[in-house]
Amino acid sequence: MKNITYKIVQWSTPEELYSECLEWASQLKFIKDEQRFLDNLIKEYTVSLISEDAYNDSLKLVGELNTEEKELSKLFKRVKDHTNSIEVLLDATADERKGAAYREIHYYLKVDVFTYAKKYRETKTALFKKIKKLMKNEKRCHLLK
Repeated sequence: MKNITYKIVQWSTPEELYSECLEWASQLKFIKDEQRFLDNLIKEYTVSLISEDAYNDSLKLVGELNTEEKELSKLFKRVKDHTNSIEVLLDATADERKGAAYREIHYYLKVDVFTYAKKYRETKTALFKKIKKLMKNEKRCHLLK
């Protein structure tokens, strides 16, 4: 799979690579907005999340989310810098090695963005399941009163 994806990046035009960079930036911006929503959700359910039976799982999930928020900032900066340096491919006088290096960086950045998005979705899903379970338990408690 690596060879096929790598060759696709090598054969892509600068316009296609630029478009892909913009797509990554958009995806990462959306994830940042989602993270703000999740942070607010965590604040709203803090008491339930730190209860004895949910504490360890919640601590792990919130820790993962915090780590991913920090990682997102770094990844977004890398994507932005990479997008801004596409001129290497457009400059006719540029060294062919610089173009090849740009494409190689593009490939590895593509892998990093895909890996990050997948890991983030897994954390988000686990957090939603946890909060959904807590909401059901709270609803039961309110109905019993």
